[in-house]
Amino acid sequence: MTMKCRLLAAWPFFALSLQGALPSIQPFLDQHCMDCHDRDVKKGDLDLSSLSTDGDDAAALKKWVRIFDRVAAGEMPPPMKKQPAQEAVQDFMAALGSDLVHQSKAQKGTVLRRLNRREYQNTINDLLGVNVNVIDSLPEDGRAKGFDNIGEALSISGIQMQRYMEAAELAINAALYQEARPKLIKQSATLDSERNRKDTIGKQWLRREDGSIVVFNEGGFPSTVIPNLRSKEAGTYKLRVTGYGYQIEEPVVFALITGSFNFRNADNVTHSFHELPVGKPGTVEVTLSLDANKGIWISPQGLNGPDGHSPVKDGPDKYPGEGMAIQEVTLEGPIVNDWPPRGQKLLLGQAKLHELAPDKPWMKNKNGYKPVFTAETSEPVIESRQLLPAFITAAFRRPATAMDAEPYLKLFDAEYAASRDFLIAMRTAAIAALCAPEFLFLKEPSGKLDDLQLASRLSYFLTRSAPDAELLTAKLSQPEMLQSQTERLLKAQTLERFVIDFTDGWLNLREIDFTTPDKQLYPEYDEWLLDSMLRETRSFINELIQKNLSVTNIVHSDFAMLNKRLAEHYGIPGVSGVELQKIKLHEGSHRGGVLTQASVLKVSANGTNTSPVVRGIFVMDRILGMEPPPPPPGIPGVEPDIRGATTLRELLDKHRSSETCNGCHRMIDPPGFAMESYDVIGGWRERFRSIGEGDFVKATVQGRKVRYRLGQPVYAAGELHHGKTFQNMADFQKLLLADQDRIARSLIEKLLTFASGRPMSFSDRSEIDKLVTRSKAKGHGLRDLIHAVVQSEIFKIK
Repeated sequence: MTMKCRLLAAWPFFALSLQGALPSIQPFLDQHCMDCHDRDVKKGDLDLSSLSTDGDDAAALKKWVRIFDRVAAGEMPPPMKKQPAQEAVQDFMAALGSDLVHQSKAQKGTVLRRLNRREYQNTINDLLGVNVNVIDSLPEDGRAKGFDNIGEALSISGIQMQRYMEAAELAINAALYQEARPKLIKQSATLDSERNRKDTIGKQWLRREDGSIVVFNEGGFPSTVIPNLRSKEAGTYKLRVTGYGYQIEEPVVFALITGSFNFRNADNVTHSFHELPVGKPGTVEVTLSLDANKGIWISPQGLNGPDGHSPVKDGPDKYPGEGMAIQEVTLEGPIVNDWPPRGQKLLLGQAKLHELAPDKPWMKNKNGYKPVFTAETSEPVIESRQLLPAFITAAFRRPATAMDAEPYLKLFDAEYAASRDFLIAMRTAAIAALCAPEFLFLKEPSGKLDDLQLASRLSYFLTRSAPDAELLTAKLSQPEMLQSQTERLLKAQTLERFVIDFTDGWLNLREIDFTTPDKQLYPEYDEWLLDSMLRETRSFINELIQKNLSVTNIVHSDFAMLNKRLAEHYGIPGVSGVELQKIKLHEGSHRGGVLTQASVLKVSANGTNTSPVVRGIFVMDRILGMEPPPPPPGIPGVEPDIRGATTLRELLDKHRSSETCNGCHRMIDPPGFAMESYDVIGGWRERFRSIGEGDFVKATVQGRKVRYRLGQPVYAAGELHHGKTFQNMADFQKLLLADQDRIARSLIEKLLTFASGRPMSFSDRSEIDKLVTRSKAKGHGLRDLIHAVVQSEIFKIK
């Protein structure tokens, strides 16, 4: 059977699904593709003779797009094969491209998109004027293209609906079950408790004449949880810590940790890091949100002590190591600026809320007692007809119709008939509304979005919550108004939500805690460094937005956002303090751009080693917008020898000698090779660390000798698939910057995916091309780019 006949036999529905493209495509495939990609050879695991042409087969469509892209890039046929005439290539791309656009348009469109759990929490808190944490009680959301707000990945189940109901109940209770403004209480405490006097002070801690208690450890044991200091109820608090550094040359740093601090609850949360001056008392003031009955742990960081000495061995008064003196810790709150909460105003109106006395008065003083409330109004049914439609309008993010309100009014009537209690009936109806599809989902009909739909899409893009009153009344179908409102949201405090959610999804920073660096190999890694890593990258992206800096800074920048901890880690002198600062980088610095930031370098490694494959895929996907193909089935991965005898690069060289692997790995591996000069935690290295063979290292971390050794030298040179070579990361960055449009295009695609809640498809390419052109004319500024994304047809049409 001839190649042409075999192809026709395998594709009986080709003409139907590719709409007459066969006469143009088949000769090209016969001449240039089938020798390597039929059922007998299947190079790269691609068999064109059996590849489906059904437009409903998403996996097959993805392969056809990849075929289009590789021919367009000149990668196929490969250089060693006979090359087709340029006219033949153009005809092939025109025919296949036209049908791919048709197939893509038939499939695309944001599916009914559920609010993810962070959006749900933001929305109910903003709607009701409360601050409740429901994220931890809701199931984790699915992800697509790195983001957890993509409609096709956000399923819903009976369990999820139950959890949403519980979350709604928690938020409604927080809004309604408060009769009076919470009393502002100021509490003060020190470490000088009866238990500490008995077990620790004078033995491991030092009491000074000024009354302060000096601790020499990080506060795990003995514990530096402040005794007798707890939040009385949920709310916003001001915390003040007074103290100073003792026997230390630079300001002492401490972590502020909150939690229950008991054996039953592993709910400790590191809130932030702060510093106190050397030798003389200073006070740090922090505003934070606390649930009821949460305590405070002040944990000193990085205290050094000489080998062979300890407070127990020497006595705390003679111990020569560094310490932190804690004089007093004050907790003031809850602080309430708006009373009553917005949810109470929306649901109760003028009804009088009051607490019912318990049957037995002594029960009120019993632990675990929960007050019971009621609300009184002279015309409950009439009040419900006014309040519930207004609440539903606010919850559904659009004016509520009589049909919208009817089921909730009926629910109110049934509950009120059973309980004769206005509060219970309104509460039940409100919980039901917060579990309704109109609240849980962003309903967008196919076609052009109207003003209200644009308001929701824009708000959930940039504020990660429901649109405010100004946005809901804006004529967003007018480009000037849409631009004005976009700029307003870019200036709002809520932009921080966007920066965190977008950056963490785009750069996979949500997985930064997935692995913990090996303590023997990386003893310098600590929680302060981890916190600084995340804040560096988020602050860097925020700086690009605020100053409208070019997106090329993603690849290389002449500045970095650093604090003392990061600067020490990066070997950059002259930076002090825990707060991030914009630092000018000197010529030849190993830093600049997200690829040299510790967060990205950690999330693209595991706890013991780096992989050029993993990092190469990261660069291709996250920075260049190129989706690497999956490995062929049955091909084993490559695991490094952490004893240091063999580098992963040497193993990969053998791996790529396989013809099956070479085609993909010659594209994937080089970006990872360029990043090999950065270790698991983002530190610069010239040799790999080893726990086996290698040279001993004379170094200490917090007074302790390191145990790792230095093994094989790092080799960061490589050759890109098109033949251009680099010797190090700086060379590689220059090669990437030669194609600035690709960097901009990749980020535009990520922003559009995040904003619209759907992956970009083949039919979106022409519109994205226009956005890249407009962005280039303005220097690829990130703020301008966000505006262009919002003004695009992709954003304004489902």
